[in-house]
Amino acid sequence: MKQTGVKPADKLLSLLLVLVLLAGFVACSHQGEEAEISPSESSYVFSNPLSEPSLPENLGPVSEHLPSHRDKIAEFKAINSDVVGWLEIPDTTINDVVVWYPNDYNEYYLRKDVYKRYNQAGSYYADFRNKFDGTAAGLSRNTVIYGHSLDMNDNPDAPYFSQLKKFLDQDFAEQHPYIYFSVEGEELVWEVFAVFYSTIALPYNVPDQSNEEFTALISEANKRSEYIYDVDVTTGDKILTLSTCVYKFTPGVYPNDYRYVVMAKLVDPSEPFKKTASLEKNPNPKEP
Repeated sequence: MKQTGVKPADKLLSLLLVLVLLAGFVACSHQGEEAEISPSESSYVFSNPLSEPSLPENLGPVSEHLPSHRDKIAEFKAINSDVVGWLEIPDTTINDVVVWYPNDYNEYYLRKDVYKRYNQAGSYYADFRNKFDGTAAGLSRNTVIYGHSLDMNDNPDAPYFSQLKKFLDQDFAEQHPYIYFSVEGEELVWEVFAVFYSTIALPYNVPDQSNEEFTALISEANKRSEYIYDVDVTTGDKILTLSTCVYKFTPGVYPNDYRYVVMAKLVDPSEPFKKTASLEKNPNPKEP
């Protein structure tokens, strides 16, 4: 006769199955609790740090990065009272005095050096209509400085203001957001906002203009610029204009009516220093 009772082994197996089910229930209940994580905790747990934007490098204010020019200005002013400032552009050979002769139409230093001796290369000289009293406040709204570009192939490695054409290389432009033009009483820094070609018909070299004229000039410079800079210029700003000859449009012809221009605005020395310029290539710059 067969036994109908439950074997001990079967009892043990049933007990084990119950324990497994209970464990599974407890585990599922715990997972449900984890699903109640707050949104802030969830974003912390699951965020990918590599996908988060990095903060800009803190390089301190502009004032901590200004080169010193005042002693050199004083040294040369003792030699020539026409000295009004010092112009420097890093990684170029442009690092010299700026002279100003207000009594003629930009002719005096066209072929003279700071010692007033004849020199085919001339000097870096400010427009005769500009104003200087040794301070930033005393500058014209638009400080205009001229220099020769003696290489008729527009070689950016040639001397003097040929070096300005380095800004036509986008990598160089990005790595050089500032121009340093200081006056007798103050170290000054200027942020580049336009690099462009023009003709002498554009009044880019007028030191003092009305608000409407100034706004129109900045708009025109931005339209012509080889780059679109993330730099705002308003009627409350003072600007620096560096102008030189260019031969791209009239190969081998001197003189001609074309100019190459770099413009920058005066920067408050308390502003954060920028290691690079924020810019992009202008897909359709206005022709001269």
